[in-house]
Amino acid sequence: MITHICDRCGRPIERGQLRYVAKIEVFAAADPLEITLEDLLRDTRREMDRLLQQCEELSEEELMRDVYVRFNFDLCRACQKSYVTDPLSAASSR
Repeated sequence: MITHICDRCGRPIERGQLRYVAKIEVFAAADPLEITLEDLLRDTRREMDRLLQQCEELSEEELMRDVYVRFNFDLCRACQKSYVTDPLSAASSR
């Protein structure tokens, strides 16, 4: 009986067959803030208004995806081996 499908190659994964789960989290990185005197003296109202305007044009889902996204993928044995060897294969082929 098929219980899962490999999200990478589409092969069926039968009950009792070895299956792997790849969990990927993508989130906005927060670097430490460095506030300068120039930053303190700057009028930030226009910049804040512009950012708020941009946020109003996006849905809640779009805003959340800019901050945090989590993926879970089922992998067969062959795809697990390939993934572990080169997890960013699409990026490395560019």
